[in-house]
Amino acid sequence: IKLTPGDVTVGPVAPVKPTTPKGDTGNAGPLTIDNVAPLLFDTHKLEGKEQVYTSSVVGSNVQVTDNRGEEAGWSVQVSQTQFKDVVDPLKILKGAKLTLPVGTIETAGTNVSLQPMVYAVEVNETPVTLINAAKGSGAGTWVNTFAEKDLKLTVPAGNRNGEYMSTVTWSLTDAPK
Repeated sequence: IKLTPGDVTVGPVAPVKPTTPKGDTGNAGPLTIDNVAPLLFDTHKLEGKEQVYTSSVVGSNVQVTDNRGEEAGWSVQVSQTQFKDVVDPLKILKGAKLTLPVGTIETAGTNVSLQPMVYAVEVNETPVTLINAAKGSGAGTWVNTFAEKDLKLTVPAGNRNGEYMSTVTWSLTDAPK
């Protein structure tokens, strides 16, 4: 038998564990982030003290597929912009901390490749490694699933009311960190 690397034109890999709302990326190729669940935290009342909010997304996860056939390694990093009010972008959600837990990493079906390492991270403007497949690991499709109660947004007291948004950037590099 002769095995060759996955085709660079391989269409998007469907999420193994679809999320609500959807997080399909539509990425195509031999090394892709296939799914990234949106990070949503609903509506809450100010209470005059620090509050910790949990995600309202069901089945939050990040899915990566590596069909290059090399076990060369890869890593997923995440960063975010400041939370800004959607009406008044000069109004900032001060001191907010987005925390992603370690999660549970699993593969789709049977996979003989070693699994990637997963990490808990506090997301900020500097990219941090959430998933790392060292050389010799991470081939195939891998899903890092988060319990909704463990995806946390901590908001200190003293912030103003408003609807705040942040842009979260997910980066996949073709080498381990």
